[in-house]
Amino acid sequence: MDELSASAGSEGYGACGDEAQSTGKRRILFVSPLLTILDQNAKVIRDYIQDDRLILEHHSNLVRLGGAQPRKCRLTVEETPSDWLDEKELLLENWDAPIIITTLVQLLNTLFSGKMSAERRFQALCGSVIVIDEVQTVPVKLLSLFSLAVNFLAEFCQATVVLCSATQPAIEQTPHPLHGPVRELLPYDPALWAVFHRTELRDGGSASLSEIAALSRELLEEADSLLVVCNRKDQAQALFRSLQSVNGTCFHLSAAMCPAHRRQVLEALNTALDNRESGKTLCVATQVVEAGVDISFERCLRLAAGMDSAVQTAGRCNRNGDAGPDAIAPVLVVQCKGEKLGRLPDIQRGKDAILDLFHAFRQRPERFGNDLASDASIRYYYQQLYARMPMGAQDGPVAVKDQTLTLFSLLSDNKSLRPEETFPYYFQQAFRLAGSLFQVFDEDSIDVIVPYGKGKELIGKLNSSRAEHDLAYAKELLQQAKPYSVSLYRYQIDQLEREGGLLSLSSGATALIGHYDEQTGFTLEEQPGSMPYLGVE
Repeated sequence: MDELSASAGSEGYGACGDEAQSTGKRRILFVSPLLTILDQNAKVIRDYIQDDRLILEHHSNLVRLGGAQPRKCRLTVEETPSDWLDEKELLLENWDAPIIITTLVQLLNTLFSGKMSAERRFQALCGSVIVIDEVQTVPVKLLSLFSLAVNFLAEFCQATVVLCSATQPAIEQTPHPLHGPVRELLPYDPALWAVFHRTELRDGGSASLSEIAALSRELLEEADSLLVVCNRKDQAQALFRSLQSVNGTCFHLSAAMCPAHRRQVLEALNTALDNRESGKTLCVATQVVEAGVDISFERCLRLAAGMDSAVQTAGRCNRNGDAGPDAIAPVLVVQCKGEKLGRLPDIQRGKDAILDLFHAFRQRPERFGNDLASDASIRYYYQQLYARMPMGAQDGPVAVKDQTLTLFSLLSDNKSLRPEETFPYYFQQAFRLAGSLFQVFDEDSIDVIVPYGKGKELIGKLNSSRAEHDLAYAKELLQQAKPYSVSLYRYQIDQLEREGGLLSLSSGATALIGHYDEQTGFTLEEQPGSMPYLGVE
């Protein structure tokens, strides 16, 4: 089993190809947590392979179909000639292709979901090279299942598993650790790493949101560009509005904006950053900017969160040497006073752990090599993070019959649910129940199409009688609507339903009526001019 201690680019992919060839592996799987990263990786791999017949991309559809209770729709692939359709659908069932490009969700579903389609794919993992990018994004609640699965794949399925991350989780410190030996694919070399040392994490203390806005103005006075990353969408929206009057151009990026909206803003943002003569550039964003976005600022400010988030933000700072030759750009990590993260418990735990690190660093900075982003700092952070978690929190906690159990217990001794008397040759594990309860992320959310750009026109077409009766036409429209969709939480859906802010389309999808700001995306506040796009063909 191989472990990679830093993010892999195309060079890492080449190394994995060499590993597959030299050890006789059957296929290579590239796993990414985000579609933005997956798209970038897919392009690099396709350019290198030059034969699409050898490559299968598999990731989820963004639009859920169904009536009043939306459900997940069937997984789809890129539009292909009709004579390829049956073959492509079969490949989705069994992953029978030399190169698989997929998401972390699909990999974990293949390992633990009780669905038959996922189980058919499991055989493809045997005798393969499995590259998992940004492994720190594996939900902490699933660390035990993930570690045990990697152990099984490496020891019994003869797979080579490569874990890629700039902040390698200390999984060896968990209750169910990775088994050794684990070797570094790129061992630490001070001379090699020095080339990439362009930023410095700094403890920025604590400040209110208004004080953070003032601090942002000060930072922008000493630099031409600044990125501010928030934990919550409402924080980002509030800061964006308060900073729009800065001497320069202000941008906003968050998951409240549909992918098409974010793409347009990113293009304008890159143009502004490339043209320094046009003035200063400020971007206020959420964590959507932290991975899979190739962008560079002279200064960065991150509201305190986990070490992985802080390092990812640092990866957007001085990326292209914007601060000058050999300059080390500061990345401030600031604790936001009065911040409420009740709906974001993982961010809260990460924030608490990094504040513990800051306290220890102030006491003895030499213990961490005088660097908040050193390997020693990252290890200490994960020690604090895991120590704060209650027993069983990494084992996949689930609610069963008013009990709080874990997926690990259901798949092992199953003491809570098994009959008191069992025959020794019976399986005691609750495989079917565990599979039905397994989900990578809490899915109490619904994807809706928003009235932004072409989304307005698509909502009208999807609400037409033709879309109701022509399934092929509706399917094509839903594919086009994916970039114009956002994911909303249940409490947001409930409020919108009470206010009449949602439209159930005849095609089975759901659309947003108004409630979309052209600068900041989805908002629970009503927006003017919300109805004209609801016309039908």
